[in-house]
Amino acid sequence: MRAIESVLAQTYRQFELIVVDDGSTDGTRGVVERVARDRVRLIEQPHRGVYAARNFGVRHARGELIAFIDSDDAWLPDRLASQVPLLQREEVGLVFGDAIHLDEHGRRSKLSSFRVAPPRRGHAASAMVRCNFVPTIAVLVRRRCLEEIGGFAETLPLSADYLAWFRIALRHEIDYVDRPVAHYTVRSGSLSSDLGRAVEARILLFSDHLNRTTNAGERVLLRRLLFNLSLQLALAAIRGRARNTEHPLPLAWRTATSVAGLQAAPWTAAFALHQLSVRGRRLFA
Repeated sequence: MRAIESVLAQTYRQFELIVVDDGSTDGTRGVVERVARDRVRLIEQPHRGVYAARNFGVRHARGELIAFIDSDDAWLPDRLASQVPLLQREEVGLVFGDAIHLDEHGRRSKLSSFRVAPPRRGHAASAMVRCNFVPTIAVLVRRRCLEEIGGFAETLPLSADYLAWFRIALRHEIDYVDRPVAHYTVRSGSLSSDLGRAVEARILLFSDHLNRTTNAGERVLLRRLLFNLSLQLALAAIRGRARNTEHPLPLAWRTATSVAGLQAAPWTAAFALHQLSVRGRRLFA
């Protein structure tokens, strides 16, 4: 309800709102019909997960620009109006903005997505090997860019957005609005808040992509990205945040040794410096 209302309140009016009912049991159809029957297009599919639902929505969309919102998040009123002009340059395939973090009770956190992971613009794929600084709640992407990469991977319930944004950044420039455009709810106990499982999913997804690509430059970036993910998983395990991940330290070790080679020492030093920078931003947020 809150998510739908925030989209309908946009100052930029040239949009269609599609609600994907992914086999829900929470009365989604009733909510849509009660709140905005004439302004929302409801499409339904058997339950297949969040990324299948997004792909399903994209296939049914009529527009050339695509944005996403989950049921417990919200857009700020000028979200679209502030981002659409950035896509006037054909070189730009994706734009995003900052997202304010809320807890599950709607209380505002001191953190935002940009405080956690400072954004980059332009040809930014090399910067994405350190972290995913593109919050999905704040993305506006060209439909053709999603189609170029075959949409979101549907094999896992986590982290396919990171892979999608990275693959688009390999092919196109990206840009951002340097202020919040959305509210993002961080729920304790949710899949996305389970750090160990999230990093494990990223390792599996990016490893699969590494095995599929033959582009030499892309493979270099993927190896560096996977090495960083292996260190992230090891840290999560040491800090007790990978309890739901089976054998996280062996997975981290196998991943690191398979991709690093002689680059292990400099990559580890660069990772440590980045982590210190991240911790510093969170400490003084």
